[in-house]
Amino acid sequence: MPTPLAVVCDFDGTATLLDIGDEISKHFGGVEHWEAETARFRRGELDTRGIIEAIYNKILASEEEVRAFAAATARLRPGFSDLVAACRARGAPFFLASGGLRQYIEAVLAANLSPELRAHVRIVANEGLFGPGGLKVRFPTEDAARELGCTACGSCKRVAVAEARKAGARHVIGAGDGFADRCLARSADSIWARDGSYLHRWCVENRVAHTPFISLDGVAHAVAAFPA
Repeated sequence: MPTPLAVVCDFDGTATLLDIGDEISKHFGGVEHWEAETARFRRGELDTRGIIEAIYNKILASEEEVRAFAAATARLRPGFSDLVAACRARGAPFFLASGGLRQYIEAVLAANLSPELRAHVRIVANEGLFGPGGLKVRFPTEDAARELGCTACGSCKRVAVAEARKAGARHVIGAGDGFADRCLARSADSIWARDGSYLHRWCVENRVAHTPFISLDGVAHAVAAFPA
């Protein structure tokens, strides 16, 4: 029997209060390098895939060091645990879709969620390849994203939305904040945009129906109240 709904949620800046990928880049690769690469992105010299690769290429830290830093630095956005719990309670798949790295996302979840809630989260993200030549990024869902029409994101959230639909979801709720979340807004059935974020401004400017949020409590309530 199809599930009534699923949730696809961005990680950095949405599930968390800080962008942990940026914090990792600044801490291990240097603030100056992060600022220079993000300036290139704002000028349009890098696409989303390009900025993901660029901010990590100065990092020589080990996977263990990056995981430990992420777990110590991250704070989950209020309402995130309740949102996962609401999905688990009604059997709605919960996808954490991110252009960040699976390794640091896993570390943050392990440090902040109960094992039962963690087990309900499906991560769709990039893979960090740690080595002496610097941190490289592998994009496991890039081919699937290309088939769905996106060649810019690297880890496009359309892939997670498509997986949710394959799981039988009739309605996909998206929650995000950033530039890459435009693809989520275009493919989900309803979208929640963090108040004041890039995505919020984009939705307003492009007249995309959305619900602004500061905490994720409202999304959790929407899941719990969604018609069976």
